[in-house]
Amino acid sequence: MHPVALVGLGGAIGSIFRWAVAEAMPTGSGEVPWATIAVNLLGAFLLGLLMSTTLQADTLLFLGTGLLGGFTTMSTFGVETVNLLRDESTMAASVYIALNLLAPITAWLGWQLSEAFLT
Repeated sequence: MHPVALVGLGGAIGSIFRWAVAEAMPTGSGEVPWATIAVNLLGAFLLGLLMSTTLQADTLLFLGTGLLGGFTTMSTFGVETVNLLRDESTMAASVYIALNLLAPITAWLGWQLSEAFLT
């Protein structure tokens, strides 16, 4: 399958999963958007797991760039942060930003876990 098709298909599936999580965890005005935090941290962790695998390039394009790229979302994080600040929900915005900054740590933890079991 062509790399663009792999990324597109994976991205479509990941976006649907992200939408499903957002529907299952609705956020009211001025509340911390827990769904976005959940998908960003889980997606970073799973991407970390993939980092030390020996999967084929096509599989990595589909899973990493496509599926997990569509699942996680920096754009939603940005918009939701601006909305919280616009609503003068400074504490919720601060918590939201701080928790999303854990994404690199969860990616590292996933990578470490993967390294421990695959090597």
